[in-house]
Amino acid sequence: MMTELVLVEGVSDVQLISYYLQNVHDWKHERNNVLGITELDEHEHIESLSKNGNQLILCGVGGNGKFAHFVEQHRVNDMLIEKDISSLIVVTDRDEASDANVRRVINNSLEKISVEVGRWKNNEVEDSFGQVKNIYTYLLIIPPNERGALERVIIDALKDIPEETELIQEVIQFIDSLKGGLVPDLNQVNKANKATVGTFFSVRNPKNAMRSFGIFISNIDWSKSASLQQVFLPFTYLGEVKPIEK
Repeated sequence: MMTELVLVEGVSDVQLISYYLQNVHDWKHERNNVLGITELDEHEHIESLSKNGNQLILCGVGGNGKFAHFVEQHRVNDMLIEKDISSLIVVTDRDEASDANVRRVINNSLEKISVEVGRWKNNEVEDSFGQVKNIYTYLLIIPPNERGALERVIIDALKDIPEETELIQEVIQFIDSLKGGLVPDLNQVNKANKATVGTFFSVRNPKNAMRSFGIFISNIDWSKSASLQQVFLPFTYLGEVKPIEK
């Protein structure tokens, strides 16, 4: 049995990845996790999934810049040594930072292992009994090739889905029309993307416009998005042998 850990920024990241894995890769929701990780405050969000006897624990660390705090408070470095954890994926927004800087920040919070951007890495470490074990790591920065955050990934995914293409294009044009003097904040890429995603979901399902992000994403067939499948390709190997480059 594999126990795999995924650290992401916030609640919306956990919800989208969890829904995607359940509906595209047949993972099932679990009440508890074998590592005993629980939320320490209202900003963290923990979900557990299982498949073929393997367990995946998705951890929303509480927001941008909170990875180091989460790792320290939950004793993740000790857990990686003491517990039977086979892999760690870190998912973080690109924003304005370079890949090298993002990698450096994440690795500064890790002790016995490290991550590489866009590829699996095999880390050999000694467990608490002095036995050598392997922990596979992956750093996924989203979106892969442009500025932005999770909202940019969602917009690109919606453009891929035939039933959603026309509406998302209309919403993008609407948000663009508000830039400038009317809503100057929309000139900032991340804020415009957030407004686009929020407006799309509210218009598409107005009955649930005041409900949670989780309700919105459950009404989209994300399996039809080629771009989302490409971004989430590392998740294909959860519960499987990792493709390590020689």
